[in-house]
Amino acid sequence: MKRIIFYLILLFAFFLSDSYAQEQISSKDAKDNIGKTVQVKGKVASIFVSQKGNTFINFDEKSPNQTFTVVLMSGVDVDISKIIEGCTLTVFGEIKEYKGKPEIVLEKNEQIINIE
Repeated sequence: MKRIIFYLILLFAFFLSDSYAQEQISSKDAKDNIGKTVQVKGKVASIFVSQKGNTFINFDEKSPNQTFTVVLMSGVDVDISKIIEGCTLTVFGEIKEYKGKPEIVLEKNEQIINIE
């Protein structure tokens, strides 16, 4: 009986880990993945804070030529203090389109996967 339970747990863990595995794409490929929930990795070209306090992290090129943008709306408690221009950033979320450009809106710290 213990062996059956062990194998069931092992099988469940296998399927659970597979369902949380996320595809990673380049920031340059984000435009081709609108509507998908993925990890996006790329080089931060610029960081801009608007008058309303919203933060825009542009990838590969400065605005308006960026390939992808990470948006942090004012009042949302996500720590972006370690993100600097020139770093390589990986984020997770649903890619949406805004004014013809792909973006992910940060809502929680867990969406920041890696900062290099």
